[in-house]
Amino acid sequence: MDLGPLDAVAFFVELAMVVLLVLAGHGFADGWQGWAVGVFLAMVAIGIWAQWMAPTSMRRLDNPTRYVVQVMLFLTVALYAAAGGLVWWGIGFAVIAIAVFGALLRDEA
Repeated sequence: MDLGPLDAVAFFVELAMVVLLVLAGHGFADGWQGWAVGVFLAMVAIGIWAQWMAPTSMRRLDNPTRYVVQVMLFLTVALYAAAGGLVWWGIGFAVIAIAVFGALLRDEA
């Protein structure tokens, strides 16, 4: 498997998703409860990703289904970010993530 610059950007998008969810969760509550909510949201996203999107997963979805689920996950992350007070970060994340993974889908075809 050859990894290119777009794959590196996709990896950073995945990391940004986790960070954004932790920060969004902190916007839901003060103190440790907010961090706990954020970590919980991030762990759910990591579980979904590891199960159905990770290249090494035995249950990896085939495209275009995988891309549809990725878009739904990115939009969900954006909604959680907006609910946590990070509206523009959520919108920016969703736009970039959908574009990057759409470009990866086009490269696979």
